[in-house]
Amino acid sequence: MFDETWEADRRELLKLAGASLLGGGLLARVIEAGPADAAVLRALASKTTLTIGVASDPQTLDPERGQALRANETIKNIYAQWVRYPTVDTGRGYRRADLRKPVVGEALESIRVTNGGRDVHARVRRATLPSGRPLTADDFIYKVQRALGENFGSVFDFNILGIKKPSQVRKLNSREFVMHLPHASPILGPMLRDQDAGIVDTSVVKAHATAADRWASKWVALHGAPTGAYVIESWAPGSRLVLKANSRYWGPKPPFTRVVLQVVPSSDDRVLLLKNGSIDIAEELSADAATRLKGASGVKLLSVPSVNQDLLGFVTDKPPFNNVKLRQAVAYAIPYDQLAKTVLRGEALVAKGVWPQNSVWFQKAPWPYKYDKAKAKALLSAAGQRNGFSFAVEVRQGDADAQALAVPVQTALRDVGITMNIKALSASEFQTHLGQRSMQAWIQSNLGSYVDDPYYQCFLWYATTAVINWFKYSNRSVDNATAQFANAPSPTVKKRLALEVQKQLNRDVPAISLGEPNFLLPIRDDIAGFVYEPDGLVTYRTLRRKG
Repeated sequence: MFDETWEADRRELLKLAGASLLGGGLLARVIEAGPADAAVLRALASKTTLTIGVASDPQTLDPERGQALRANETIKNIYAQWVRYPTVDTGRGYRRADLRKPVVGEALESIRVTNGGRDVHARVRRATLPSGRPLTADDFIYKVQRALGENFGSVFDFNILGIKKPSQVRKLNSREFVMHLPHASPILGPMLRDQDAGIVDTSVVKAHATAADRWASKWVALHGAPTGAYVIESWAPGSRLVLKANSRYWGPKPPFTRVVLQVVPSSDDRVLLLKNGSIDIAEELSADAATRLKGASGVKLLSVPSVNQDLLGFVTDKPPFNNVKLRQAVAYAIPYDQLAKTVLRGEALVAKGVWPQNSVWFQKAPWPYKYDKAKAKALLSAAGQRNGFSFAVEVRQGDADAQALAVPVQTALRDVGITMNIKALSASEFQTHLGQRSMQAWIQSNLGSYVDDPYYQCFLWYATTAVINWFKYSNRSVDNATAQFANAPSPTVKKRLALEVQKQLNRDVPAISLGEPNFLLPIRDDIAGFVYEPDGLVTYRTLRRKG
């Protein structure tokens, strides 16, 4: 049957997107969606709908299992965090998290520490969840139980605080509970703000739990159990995810009542859709693609200094990179200035160490590695590899910056006698190899720590037992410093320890920063309200359309 409503919506979409722009496969997919998507298509024309072009679907809607960018950003926007960062106006068209000030309440009304920082007293905000049930202390206790029980991504948020047993969180009454830590934590606030610490709706999760799946992991991964500013309206995997504003959200009402995450796998298509006004934001673009939008009519490019790094990582427990001299030889053979200017389009700092310069804890530890072919060759000889050596570096398909960086690095290494073979892997295979530490070396772009703190940095990356020590790196002095960071030392001691760690990392070179890229976000020039936080994940509830 011919549906006039659908045909009208189809014509409206063609006006919005442009037949020439959406030609081919993308337009075909939109047309094939049929009448069921009529409401979504009408929403595309609405001033209260935000449309974001993304490369893929979120890998999961479960906050205990969010690890990739698309999942993390979605999780951040549909689950209530315990606390949030205060913000400050940069004067450059956006706000950013003010890390100099303590966190403020979000799902929690307040937190108070006693007993030398070991007891954390929390008071829950008076709020109603999307299911209609009141938010209570039980939801926070269940969150901890579920994170520990799942023992996956979000368990990191609690383990780093020293919470490893459910008994460490005790209910006082319906709106108050206390967490017992083994020691004061220097990063209590930032960890409770992490998106993976987001609160699930306990009643919704329990309703879908089974004997075989106690935590309803499979169901939550596909449906979510939101508690935040947005909830799920619809999801057509491979096409779009539509969020709608939570009518029961206790905070300021989001200016956008709907957010459409439109899957557009091609970065070129996302660029064109942004330029023509069919989408409001184009995410997950390479530095090259993003900077091509500078000066485009109706578009502005937000460029924000970040703590991110494009890393060349070495697996240091096997040949050839169990030899520190070979890692140092590679470090001297890389044309850092050229990479920053050409591949990263001038939107990156040239590294001055393994530690990112924009970190508030960065210090000028010795970093001798500048492009120097003679020193690279001398180190090869000292390592017993006068005639050079070969190795394989793995990159993820879809990581355009990593692939673009790999080519000039390969050329530069060839000039000193080192053969670097580039292997592009699917996202899942690449991630598996990282977890297994099975490769010799890897390149990945835009890696960064969500919390700018030396304890977090070491606990996450560089301690022997670090959560994602993809380098298989181990050093006793770094481990000792990590243990001291955990006990919240004074700022003076913390700064001294951070310098010691940076010196050691620069000597050992478990990884090389090929550049420290700015966070780049191309948006339509009528979109305002962007807030930059260290995680680099866009917060939808603060965004608005001007005029």
